[in-house]
Amino acid sequence: MLKKIYGSAVFGIEATTITVEVNIGKGIGYHLVGLPDNAVRESSYRISAALNNIGYKLPGKKITINMAPADIRKEGASYDVTLAVNYKSK
Repeated sequence: MLKKIYGSAVFGIEATTITVEVNIGKGIGYHLVGLPDNAVRESSYRISAALNNIGYKLPGKKITINMAPADIRKEGASYDVTLAVNYKSK
């Protein structure tokens, strides 16, 4: 199952559209691709805690998240809401 949502990355005074695609398939695991920094990689813990607090459990399946375009470094916690909306909309 593939879900796609759009966010933005801010560089100085310009914004670039970031496409976040989430695929949930068979297996177990969590994979975040598309040049994320450590703060973005740690977002899975923040998102999981927030969704658990509102009564939503993440599926025990293989989750692959692609943040495109891959040549732009994604930094900071500003992608948490975009990623959480993708999880919640499943």
